[in-house]
Order: sequence, then structure tokens, then C-alpha cells
Amino acid sequence: MEYSVKRKINIFGKVAKIITMIIIVFLLVAEGFLLTGGVIVACVPKDSVTLDAQLNADMNVNTGIFGFDDGKFSVKAGNTDIVLGEVALDSFDVSTDNGVMNVNGGVRNVHFDLNSVLLLIVYGMISLASVIVALFFFRALMKEFVVCDSPFCDGVVKKMRNFAIALIPCVVVAQGMKAAIGAVIGVGFNLQFDFVYAAFVFIIFVLTMIFKYGTMLQKEHDETV
Repeated sequence: MEYSVKRKINIFGKVAKIITMIIIVFLLVAEGFLLTGGVIVACVPKDSVTLDAQLNADMNVNTGIFGFDDGKFSVKAGNTDIVLGEVALDSFDVSTDNGVMNVNGGVRNVHFDLNSVLLLIVYGMISLASVIVALFFFRALMKEFVVCDSPFCDGVVKKMRNFAIALIPCVVVAQGMKAAIGAVIGVGFNLQFDFVYAAFVFIIFVLTMIFKYGTMLQKEHDETV
């Protein structure tokens, strides 16, 4: 039974390591395309392509699930409203009819040029780089699962902690990417989903502590035997 569980853990680690490496390769290719595009855009005169436009948004939501108050977009969880984002438009109208809320608003004089494209490319490269780094740490964790006799060992705990730490820059960069997109399109719209990423990182740290405790129990058991 113990050998069967160990074998399943090793197989899981081997499969996850291969899949992670494939994803890393695709992301590295995407990073290369972004780098090439960034070099091309940087060499082209910034005023060679410009766009000035007026944007308008029309959104319909179910008020039994979502809410919109004082520019804050929220989802209902029992008696609690969890704010998902904040909409700061130049002008917007809110109306409710038969449980359906309509939010209509727009922004004017949106200016878009190659500087905007370059900014998005740079942030895109930084975002991909942070994800790639985190995936390398995840791959190291899966590699440890391939060779470990038990998931409750110092090697797994160390690699899991390193992976959790590597996820922190991803959260920071994701926030910067959203701010960059908002600055480029000229819309003060900021989806506050960061708490989801933060919760994921927190869960990984909690799992690390659990595995560390399991490792201590495993050592005590081995010393007793």
C-alpha cells in the first residue's frame, strides 16, 4: 500500500513536470514574440500611428447576484457584498428594471499611439517573465515529487516555500498590468481580483506549514521505529 501511494506521487510529479515544461516553452516563445514586437515598435516613429476615439460601455447585470453602488461593482455573498472593482467613468447612468440593472457610460478623447503599444508590450513581457519564473519553481517542486519517498520531507517543504515566494511578484505585476491597461485606454476601471491571487498565495504558504509539520511527525516516527 505504501509503495502504491509513493508510486502515484512519483507519477504525478513526473506528469506535472512535463506539462509545466511544455507551458514554460510556450511562454518563452510568446516572450520572444513580445520582445521582437517591442524592438520593432521602439524603432518606429511614435506618431506614425495614432488613434483618437470615443468609447461607450453598456452593461446589464442581475441585481440578485451583482450590485453597483457609488461606482463600485460587487457580488453578493449572503448578506455581504464583495467589491470586485471600481468604475470611474466621466459619465454614467444607472437604471434598474425587473431585477436587471443597466449601467451605461463612456469616456471621451481617448488617445492611442505607439507609445501605448510599447507600454503594454513591456508590461506584458514583465508579466510573462514573472509567471515563467514561478513555473520554474513549480517544476522544481514537481521534480522533488518524482524522487521523494514521501511528500513529507525537507526537500518538498523547501521547494513548496520557494514556489509560494515566487508567486508574490506575479500578484504585484498583475496589478501593474491592469493599471497600465487602464492608463492606455483612458478608463479608470480597476478590477480588484487581487484578493483571489493573494488568497492562493496564502493557501500555498499554509500548505507549506502543514507539510512542514507532517515532515516533523515523519521524522519522529522514523526515529521511534
